[in-house]
Amino acid sequence: MMLRIDERDLRSKLNEHRSLIGYGSKGDGIANIVAGLFYIPTAWTFAELPMRARCLFAVLGVVIIALGVASIVCKGLTSEKLYKEIESMNRRASSLIAVKDGMDALSNRYLTYYDEQWNCWFLPNHRSFDSYEEDKRKLSSYLSSEFKIPSDDFQMRFVGTATSTKFSTAHNEERTYDYRLYLASVIRIPDAWDAEGEFAIESKKCKWMTVDEMLNDRKIYAINRDVIQMLKDLI
Repeated sequence: MMLRIDERDLRSKLNEHRSLIGYGSKGDGIANIVAGLFYIPTAWTFAELPMRARCLFAVLGVVIIALGVASIVCKGLTSEKLYKEIESMNRRASSLIAVKDGMDALSNRYLTYYDEQWNCWFLPNHRSFDSYEEDKRKLSSYLSSEFKIPSDDFQMRFVGTATSTKFSTAHNEERTYDYRLYLASVIRIPDAWDAEGEFAIESKKCKWMTVDEMLNDRKIYAINRDVIQMLKDLI
């Protein structure tokens, strides 16, 4: 399996554990304790050594013993544990927006856009941010700038989360995705959005789709049936 991890996330993870890395194995710790115990009696056995040298040997022994104890007791991170934590970073955190006509309570259509790279219709989406407050704020800005909806013309709320592991057809490998779903109710629909079928929002090709229409689209079903199922279950 090939891991694709953001460099900033990897550096942050390694920095998080930097105090636990580098003490050596438990075997090294035991060896250090034995060596330290050897230094201390040695310091007082050789009477011909100057007092300063004997004190130095004793202090060195205590330091080596302390390092050995630290390796055994304080070391909480093994190479396997670190690998598992890095492996867990091989997840995609994505926030999705179900954009709905807020003026029609019975509407079951959601805004989708056509992604040229995937050749598929997607819900508006963006990489998730750490906190939900920041995530919601960034998504509101994204929806306004990319889909030209003034922030006063829609109301957004958090709906729920889902985790899905699936085969990525674009990357030819299995990936794990952590989804956050938001519902954006548009209270003033732009005139261009009233068109039947496809319409353009600047360079984006868009259209309204129901959940059933998404599930019946073979490309959407192959790539994002887990997303559509989450949409169906949570809203």
